[in-house]
Amino acid sequence: MAVDITLDLLKAAVIKLAELTGENRFVLIGRATLAITAPAPFQEFARSDDIDLWPEGNEDAALDLCIQQMGEGSPFHIENGFYVERIGSWTLLTQPAGWVERSTKLTFEGVEIIALGLLDLAYNKLEANRQKDRDFLRAAFEAGLIDLLELKNFIHLHAPNDFAREKLAGYLNNLLG
Repeated sequence: MAVDITLDLLKAAVIKLAELTGENRFVLIGRATLAITAPAPFQEFARSDDIDLWPEGNEDAALDLCIQQMGEGSPFHIENGFYVERIGSWTLLTQPAGWVERSTKLTFEGVEIIALGLLDLAYNKLEANRQKDRDFLRAAFEAGLIDLLELKNFIHLHAPNDFAREKLAGYLNNLLG
């Protein structure tokens, strides 16, 4: 069952993951980024049953232990209502260049989080084009969290080539019906 990922819940996950891995810099993508990047009226968009988080410099750091302690069905999941999905940089292989510079950075007790920016998140979800991502994008457009024109301009400026631009434009047109 999904929970509202708040800054406090995010902090608890990041600090615990830092303790398990010995790392102090993490990448956060997916809906949980909205706990950091979304304006207050849109915090409910950070609702999720997992957060996508990994150590930036050492993706394999304590991987099995992290999955056991913080993954789906783990004690952390049972206690907090969400789990940590240990993914990696491969999920951002097609993310437009410059995403790190556009990201939001936040530090909890000396542990830094690099959170995917709002338009980068929308791009990522549009590119994934899964039903849950399409549903999220429709709701985000309708609520005013994501501006359609801004996303179109972002795609035009940042998609790596014409093929990607056309594919994403097609996904967007189908999404808007």
